[in-house]
Amino acid sequence: MKVIQKPEAEAEKYLDEVEQKVLAHWADTVETSPFMEELAAGSLPMESIKLFYSNWGAFVPVINSLYMTQFYNNLWFFVSNVDLMNTYTEKVLDEFGHPEPPGHIKILISTGEALGLTQDEILIKPMLPEARALTDFQRTLVNNGHPYEYWASVLWESSFGHSCNKWFKALTTHYGLSAEQADYFHKHYEADTMDHLGREAHSSVTKHVLARMLDRGIMERPGYPLEYCALTPADLYRQMLDGIYAATH
Repeated sequence: MKVIQKPEAEAEKYLDEVEQKVLAHWADTVETSPFMEELAAGSLPMESIKLFYSNWGAFVPVINSLYMTQFYNNLWFFVSNVDLMNTYTEKVLDEFGHPEPPGHIKILISTGEALGLTQDEILIKPMLPEARALTDFQRTLVNNGHPYEYWASVLWESSFGHSCNKWFKALTTHYGLSAEQADYFHKHYEADTMDHLGREAHSSVTKHVLARMLDRGIMERPGYPLEYCALTPADLYRQMLDGIYAATH
């Protein structure tokens, strides 16, 4: 196993570099997909958009719950680094409390309903196998991996945030949704990429936690180096988009 240990300031620079790799990989992998190109152009069928949203809607409660599970599984780390609990808790409040409880799930549902989906279709409709891979990858890292693996695997939040901005523009420009109806994507563009409501961007919280872990020292598990965990979600997200595209064309 490879041990990586970097002073926190050095770790922060390293993680900025890793995040830039994730952004570049996302741009090359996700944004070049037929799904995203047609969405931006307004030529993607509404059937494809609805199928994406029902699969994404099933993913959201899982990833939010895994965030809380990760806290419990590694409580020793957070009680040993109490200062990190401030930014961590702010993110929890954002996910589950903004604009009001149950938080982002509420706007997830409202945007889905504007697309013509029922609550059950948004949250509990069985996922396509191509979409489930991303969910199960993140679940596996939380339940069976080392702590750094999960945190590295959510460095794609910034990339997804920028994609959300494209979603918001496409839905309001080409698909007849109002800004309020497409609010799920606008809120995530803000939350994932920039400081907001007096809180840090979600991507910044992740890097702060990872930087502290690297400062303390991590032991990379064979087959799961940090950068692999960071880059793989882009490939699995592309797999989801391709599966949805194939099912609706």
